[in-house]
Amino acid sequence: MKESVLSLRDIETLKTLADFYYRVNLFESSMRTLKVMLTFNPGDVWARGMLARCHDRMRSYREVIALTDDMSFFKSDESIMRAMMLLRARALLKEGRGEESRVLILELTADGKGLV
Repeated sequence: MKESVLSLRDIETLKTLADFYYRVNLFESSMRTLKVMLTFNPGDVWARGMLARCHDRMRSYREVIALTDDMSFFKSDESIMRAMMLLRARALLKEGRGEESRVLILELTADGKGLV
């Protein structure tokens, strides 16, 4: 059976759609689009990061933690990595795991870049 592949144009269309849904607060629709993207490209750092952002906005903090368990996944994009570390720290705090959150915040501020 021939494997389905998305063209670059298809990927950009899905990315635009997911971003649009996110911006208009249709997080579940954005998540469905992101999951399609990840089905075809499980290594898509942007899509996984956006999925974590959607879960954060929906206050699904356990999902944020699960999506960011392997922070090395995001190493290819420093800005996404920092954003995911902040989301993870917030989710850990919301889930009552303050010490783990504090360690992440210290790691983020120790590099001299601050939190932003």
